[in-house]
Amino acid sequence: MIRQLIYGALMWAVCLYAFFRGGWAERVIAGGILVATYLTVLLLSPLATRFQVVELPVMLVDTVLLCVLVAVSLTSEKFWPLWLTAMQGLTILSHLAPYVPHVLPWAYGNAVAVWIYPMLLILAIAVHRHHLGTRAGTSSGD
Repeated sequence: MIRQLIYGALMWAVCLYAFFRGGWAERVIAGGILVATYLTVLLLSPLATRFQVVELPVMLVDTVLLCVLVAVSLTSEKFWPLWLTAMQGLTILSHLAPYVPHVLPWAYGNAVAVWIYPMLLILAIAVHRHHLGTRAGTSSGD
């Protein structure tokens, strides 16, 4: 439970920072992370069967977020969205864990969840750099 509270506080802090100080790429990605997080919570299997098999609804949400990240990466002149896209790709690959023999459900659940933390860190750094760049008069912030 504590991990969910820490994640929620971190997610909201970074996303609000992105909405108030970021550019269009930072805001789109922050919105995507917020929507994906809450859809994931709504679509997870009951606790007794969670991560026993591939969580298809969660994998679909993660795939849609990957498509958003790819679209931002292709249209933005910034490099950092590529890092988030790669990490989200690893999250989707983690959904294949139940097909590997002897993988425990908690390992699958952690593998799917772990990549969001460095993604939020990179987003926060990107927002900070964008904000510094706009204050200095450069358009990209990179």
